[in-house]
Amino acid sequence: PSRPWGEGPAATMPPKAKPAAKGKAAAGRAAAKPAPVPSPPAPEEAKAPALSVPEAEAGIEEVSEEAWAELADCEESPSEVVAGVLKALLLLLGEPEASSWQVAHAALADRPALLRELRALGSWGCSEGQLARAAEALKAADWTKLRRPPAAGSGASAAKSLQSAKAPAAKAKAAPALAPIKGAEAALAVGLMAEALLEVRRGDEKPPGFPDSWPTDPLRRLHDRLRIAAFGKMSATVVCPSIAALAAATLYCERLGAVMCDVAQLQVQVGLTKTMGANEASAIMAGHLKEALTSGRPLVLMLGAAPPDLNKLCGSGPAGFPVEALWAEKIQEVAKAMGLSGLPASGFQIVLLVELSKAKAEQLMPKHVPGFDDMAVLVLDEKSLPAASDLASLQATKPSLRAATLLLALPPAEAAAGVAPIAPAAANASAASAEGPQVNAEEFEYVESFGEDYLTRWSMGPATKDEHGKEIRQNLIQATVVKYPANPKDAKMCLQLVGGAANSPCTGLWTSFSPLARPTEVEFEFTMNGKVDLPNACVVFTEKPWQGALPDCKIGVQFAVRGGMQLCGGAGNLVRISNDGKIQNDKWNKVLLKIDWKDKVIVGQVDTKGKGYAPAIQTVPFRDQTCEGFGYLYIYNTDMQGTCWFSSLRIKQAFGDAFAGLGTDGLQARAVLAKRLQQREYERAVNADMEVGMKMGAIKCTKEHGMNLAEEQRANNSSFM
Repeated sequence: PSRPWGEGPAATMPPKAKPAAKGKAAAGRAAAKPAPVPSPPAPEEAKAPALSVPEAEAGIEEVSEEAWAELADCEESPSEVVAGVLKALLLLLGEPEASSWQVAHAALADRPALLRELRALGSWGCSEGQLARAAEALKAADWTKLRRPPAAGSGASAAKSLQSAKAPAAKAKAAPALAPIKGAEAALAVGLMAEALLEVRRGDEKPPGFPDSWPTDPLRRLHDRLRIAAFGKMSATVVCPSIAALAAATLYCERLGAVMCDVAQLQVQVGLTKTMGANEASAIMAGHLKEALTSGRPLVLMLGAAPPDLNKLCGSGPAGFPVEALWAEKIQEVAKAMGLSGLPASGFQIVLLVELSKAKAEQLMPKHVPGFDDMAVLVLDEKSLPAASDLASLQATKPSLRAATLLLALPPAEAAAGVAPIAPAAANASAASAEGPQVNAEEFEYVESFGEDYLTRWSMGPATKDEHGKEIRQNLIQATVVKYPANPKDAKMCLQLVGGAANSPCTGLWTSFSPLARPTEVEFEFTMNGKVDLPNACVVFTEKPWQGALPDCKIGVQFAVRGGMQLCGGAGNLVRISNDGKIQNDKWNKVLLKIDWKDKVIVGQVDTKGKGYAPAIQTVPFRDQTCEGFGYLYIYNTDMQGTCWFSSLRIKQAFGDAFAGLGTDGLQARAVLAKRLQQREYERAVNADMEVGMKMGAIKCTKEHGMNLAEEQRANNSSFM
């Protein structure tokens, strides 16, 4: 019957000695037997010094293919020695099922991948618990049976150790010959590797210090670098130059089993969708910190492509995230203050993930992250990233250290199928854009229904003076929540904005977005009453705040009602977008603006009859082409007696084609018409020039043939007919 992997053969009783004859026994008693001379003690075998980790790796590489195949082809019940050696190595790699032969067989099947795993683990990648369990498994296996001890005083090398496994051990004359252990040569190399990793941590050797300058490391070194930072009592920041690098680093942390805290998404809820306050977001971060401290796992703060200002989030509210936690040397004080005495458990570390170029990170991170100067910082090398399909294959694996090292051991993608090296021009462009604003890279949708709590998200103003610099009379402009219109069929709860100042923008309501947003859709429902020659119900998106002059705010979208619904395009040109009829009093109108940030153009559609949006007929360029995102939104009137009502507002940022699903028949027809008009203007100008030329030629005749220019052209043309 088969036995579980790791169990030795059944014990057998030695045969009993046969009894001697009585006569011989009596004779023996009669003769006086001399006292036995004690034999000298056997000399102690000199213990061979352990190999270094590089030597052990070289030893695994030197094992022949035949010897490695012999180890991999062991039956389901390999010898106890081999089982213990493989178990010890898998325990060091953090494999939860280290006692499974199927898991060991899969690891042995690909020797290069196993070596890459070991290099990704590094000498300092194991926890103390893993080291203790691996040492116990290696000791129980008595793996030294795989090699012949070297002579006293002689040094041990990988080659000598492997050769001693091939040669039969010296046997005592009376001892029977031992059966050879299957896979002994390769198992010895594995044992030497496990012993080398254990020996590094047994001695007084300390981990190398983390470099002061930011190293650019391949993905396979990520775990080793973070563990070295943890031993040095440092929090760490991983700078990812691209979305692909951020995805790989995030997946590594997830497979490791770290506590993930998406701070970028919390920032979206606080500063963009406005569904959460800063105190609530800080309390959520504190909850993740407590979980990581208790479980002894890393806490990963994902900051995204627009890192939030942690100076504002940390410490917000009594239950907020303590800012001192970002300093690794203060973490015990933080744990004690949170009521977690005796913590953190081994394995805790704070790691920040950010998607920025190195130049941008150097500029922004010290401002946004307290204690950043005391952190260990590394930059991921994009050329070392595996293929996306290889990463996807590991997304469903159970979190463990082994799952993380398997990811780090994936080979880099080929240049054709993976990440191409960054060209110098691209690198220069990245460095040049380090001064640019931070723009949100997360999808979101902000829906405003203007309820009773709207003032928690909106403010009055900000302009308080008219065009002449005089203070606007108090209560001239008022904002209230009412039910409008009186007709019950159309009545809705809405925001009523009454009054304005002539030629004075930004006097009504305003709100801000942090970080800058790049919406792809803006939709709102409104109605208004007022003079037709003054802009009312104005909706303006700008990059910068109001500081006295609207053009200085970098206007992106500027909507207004002035004899119809209009958008203000480049150079201040007004473009009418209402092709669905006139605005009627006390009737709700819907406006949908689709925004393309690549070309910085807007397509506006309106619905004044409640029958759906009319086809789009024209694109309108941004008012200011230098606008990089929307940070502020203003709603106002410029008519002292004008009133507008807004029942809803929706702002959405999504990926993909901004004009997807948009009926483009009207746009295409208008483009064809514009092209024809342009061609007609060109032909008209050419004909005018020809007419002028003929008149000038008729005044002066040539001397050769007596014809003027017009006569000469007619003669030349007639020769081809």
